Amino acid sequence: MFSISSLNYNKQLVLAGILFSIHNLEKAIGFSSFVYPSDFPLPIPPTSMILAMSLITIIAWGFILWANIQQNDLARKDMLLIFITVFVLNTVLPPIAAIIFLKTYFPGLITSVILYLPYSIWLLPKLYRSYPERSRFYWTATGGLIIAGTLVITLHFLIGVFI
Repeated sequence: MFSISSLNYNKQLVLAGILFSIHNLEKAIGFSSFVYPSDFPLPIPPTSMILAMSLITIIAWGFILWANIQQNDLARKDMLLIFITVFVLNTVLPPIAAIIFLKTYFPGLITSVILYLPYSIWLLPKLYRSYPERSRFYWTATGGLIIAGTLVITLHFLIGVFI
C-alpha cells in the first residue's frame, strides 16, 4: 500500500505526463473527424485543436522535466497538484459537459473517464494530506488552473490567428 511518505513525485509526474499525452492523442484522433453541431456558437477548426494540443503537450513535458530537476521536492509536488487539478477539471469540462449539451461523443471523453478520473481520485487525497498548510494546497491548485487555462486560451487564439 502507498503511504504518502512513499509517494515518489518524480515518477508520479512522469505518469501524469504519460496520461496527459494519451489523453491528448485521443483528442487529436477524435478532433480529426469531429463535426460540431450546426448551431454550436464557437466551432474550433480541427487543425487548430490538434496543433494546440500538440503544443500544450510539449509545454507540459517541459514543465515536468523542469520540476523533476529541481532540488526541492515541493516544486515537484506543486507541479503534480497542478496536473491533477487540470485532470479533474478536464474530466468534467469539456467532455462530460459536451455529452450533456451536445448529446454526442466529444474527443477526450474516454481517457478522461478511464485514466484521469481514477488516477485523480487516488492521488488527490494523498496530495491534500501532504500539504501541512492547506492554504498552499488551494492556492497552488487554483493558480495552476488559472495558468493552465490562460495558456490553453492563448495558444488557441494565437493558432487561430496564424492558421
